[in-house]
Amino acid sequence: MGFLRRIESKLEGVFEGGIGRTFKSNVQPVELARKLAKEMDDNKVISVQTVYVPNAYTVYLAPEDREQFVAYEARLRTELAGYLTEHARREGYSLPNRARVMIETADELDLGTFGIAAEMEETPPPMAPDAPPPGVRLPEEFSGDPAPPVAAAAPIVTPPPAAPVVPVAPPVAPPPPAAPAAPAVTVPPVTVDPFAVDEAPAAPVAPVAAVPEPAAAAPVVTPPPPPPAPVAEWVLVWPGGVVPFGTTALVIGRSKDCDVPLADGNVSRRHAEIGRSADGFLLRDLDSTNGTTVNGRRVKSATVGEGDEIMLGTSTLRIEQRHG
Repeated sequence: MGFLRRIESKLEGVFEGGIGRTFKSNVQPVELARKLAKEMDDNKVISVQTVYVPNAYTVYLAPEDREQFVAYEARLRTELAGYLTEHARREGYSLPNRARVMIETADELDLGTFGIAAEMEETPPPMAPDAPPPGVRLPEEFSGDPAPPVAAAAPIVTPPPAAPVVPVAPPVAPPPPAAPAAPAVTVPPVTVDPFAVDEAPAAPVAPVAAVPEPAAAAPVVTPPPPPPAPVAEWVLVWPGGVVPFGTTALVIGRSKDCDVPLADGNVSRRHAEIGRSADGFLLRDLDSTNGTTVNGRRVKSATVGEGDEIMLGTSTLRIEQRHG
């Protein structure tokens, strides 16, 4: 008992809360949930018409205990925060801000022992104006006209060169056959009349050879155009299906009016929104109760792209590029 008192006295300067009991084995998440709910009940403040309870909780674990949660610590913190939110709603408590659970390592603690600090965290100043309703174009920070994704260039197919057209020479008419030699005729002497007018005999007209018509040119065959290249499209994959990105932001939340309606009790009615930006896609949390994480890191606003894991409550979303 003296050892636990020393730990409590060392931690009480930075937080109020008890030390969990010593377990024979590692601390289990269900024990943390029960202890967090008890800390909420023990630290409630009764006002005139409202019962206030702390909303920020820090769990201190021994190094060996925290090591077992490394693979899913971000999801565990989200689950514990959702459990506290539901416990406050069920008991009629009022949280000054959304519930938040952090996990820290305390080297002074032994295996199976843990401590919890509870405090009220005031509502932070608004980070951005109210979110626009679904279908309204994004604000200036989302970059109004992002460049559409470049489709993969189709290979350029060069048609083979057309065969040269060789002009066909017209056929040459064969020479006319030689006339047979006339037999020699003995001409009797003729008396020439000096007063007669000499008439030159008409020259024989040579036959005109027929000129053949030129051969028709071979038709030029035009190769068919290449098929159109497939069009690339960016989509948001969520547990309920696939939604393509357009020129406006996609609103994600539990409400059926959202572009991406999630049937998740840990998701706010209007939880977050995502849309195109000059650097890819911009994700923005809309002051949700349980917050938004990207690759296990809680964010208020972040640039995301293909391969990033977006977590809202217990739902996982991702961005993919698909070709039509």
